[in-house]
Amino acid sequence: MNRTPLSYIFVAVFFAALAVTSNNYLFSQLQPADVACTKSTANAVVTASNGDVAADDIGVVQSSSTKNNATLFEEKWNQIKQMSCPKQIPNPSIWPVLFEQARIELGFDMETIPNTPKDIDFITNFFTFCNGGVGYTSSDEEHHLVYLKIWKAANDHIRKNIGRVVARKKDVWEFEIPMNVYSNENRDYSGLWSPIPLSKRNQTCVVTAVRDPVEHFLSAYNEIEFRSTDSFLRSHGVKDHKKQQLYYERYENGTDARFERYVSEFIFGASSTGLFPSRPVYSNIFHAFSQTGVLWLLKQQKDLTGVNSPRLVAYLPSISNVSATFPNLIKTNCPGFELEFGRPFSKNFDHPSQKDQNGFYAAAKRVWRKQGATSRALCALHLMDYACFDLIPIPDLCQDVFSDASFNDRLLTQPSTTPPTSHQGSKETMASACNFCEGGIANPELLVPKTGGLTCVQVKAAATKEVNGTATCRTVQKEEEVCCPTKRVGDSHA
Repeated sequence: MNRTPLSYIFVAVFFAALAVTSNNYLFSQLQPADVACTKSTANAVVTASNGDVAADDIGVVQSSSTKNNATLFEEKWNQIKQMSCPKQIPNPSIWPVLFEQARIELGFDMETIPNTPKDIDFITNFFTFCNGGVGYTSSDEEHHLVYLKIWKAANDHIRKNIGRVVARKKDVWEFEIPMNVYSNENRDYSGLWSPIPLSKRNQTCVVTAVRDPVEHFLSAYNEIEFRSTDSFLRSHGVKDHKKQQLYYERYENGTDARFERYVSEFIFGASSTGLFPSRPVYSNIFHAFSQTGVLWLLKQQKDLTGVNSPRLVAYLPSISNVSATFPNLIKTNCPGFELEFGRPFSKNFDHPSQKDQNGFYAAAKRVWRKQGATSRALCALHLMDYACFDLIPIPDLCQDVFSDASFNDRLLTQPSTTPPTSHQGSKETMASACNFCEGGIANPELLVPKTGGLTCVQVKAAATKEVNGTATCRTVQKEEEVCCPTKRVGDSHA
């Protein structure tokens, strides 16, 4: 619907007022009363080499309620998993539901939750962000390997070791999305795949490494806090980095209350509470985003190129002993790379944040061990990760959260739809994207006549932003005669 300029002013004022009201509610519920509390020295940080967290860090606390409801969980989980991530394709319709459940676990009044365009976009960003990857062509040029990066999942260690072990440096390429690109709509991953001939992209050995999702968030929080310290910023030449203090920063470094407050602000509405975008950018909040973003990237490629698209061949479900397990993953699943990856990595690449000098990581782990509202909220937030990467064991507490009957009902009644945008409310039913050459495009770089120089793949990308059945969609679909001529003229589009 077209709005007049006056309407735009009204909407802007409305959302601004809503944001202020929502923030005031949040701040009234979580006032920093214990700002002066001192750091606890209990429960020292337990880490392993290469940034690995000890394997039992997350799952150590048993939940009696989960044991009593084990049968209920087993009955529902397979159904929820299939609904949430069928064939490792994330279902975007449940993204708002996961944030909603996390807010319920934290006890928020759902009527006060901000619903601004930026807060809705934040939810989409949380589940779709992928920084890129590293590619490598075998010496015989017959095989291609792509490692999709996931921050805080041994990414530095894996990426740098790939560069060390390959036979020919010129056959390695690295592609990443700039950290200041906050909108998923503005990210272009074509450079990640362009060195691979189109005919071989669906034969590419695509791999990644993940870790327990809650563990991943705790590690990311530590990294975000570490990168916000004065010492880190000065060492990276960041000048005039003083910024308005966020509410969670009113708590002393390394306290449980500071981490709990951070999680509350993250889940309540990261844009409205000032967490997103990151300030300064070095502390990038993307570290804490869902690991399923790599799967969304692959889903986008499938939408663009159909049968020619790459797929995830294998993944590590843990980064414990990653120096040995990652090369073995390549050796086992990726023909043509046995020579380079036939032995464990020999060099360690660690993050300075692992020292945890300010106690950020220790505090996050203590809060998780409490198994309270914050822990339950983190479980709800990361259901998608557990569903998509189902080789990761689910902690007992998360099983208990996932077994909640009301949560189950809301999950299992969601459609498989396009992700929410800033123009759509998180509770609205979202129409499906405009279909275009669903069987694939033979030549994505083919120029489409009378489109101002657009290629077939660009036309398809434009189609995905339209809605099936609209006049614009039908106009775009006429170009299928150029881009996928095997499709019969007159075929209907669902």
